[in-house]
Amino acid sequence: MATRTSGRLKSGGAATQVREMVPAPADRRGIASDARWLSIRQIAGDLGVSSSTAYKWSARGVPWFPRTIRLHNGDIRVRRDWYEQWLAALEQ
Repeated sequence: MATRTSGRLKSGGAATQVREMVPAPADRRGIASDARWLSIRQIAGDLGVSSSTAYKWSARGVPWFPRTIRLHNGDIRVRRDWYEQWLAALEQ
């Protein structure tokens, strides 16, 4: 989520900052369009499968799942363009 700040005046004339949570823009699949890296859960939601199924597919590797990287904390991420190329190849 993105934050938006706006200045407001208090009764004494001092300005305060108010932050409100604004959802990030999403594309047709419900994934934030500004996200460069996608989690397995985001991809599972986009494909309409459970997270456990997506994790099993990712363990099998290419061509069953797009190329992934593993972060230092153990999380798995997929670059958005890798995911979109993988989807395009499936549609052919």
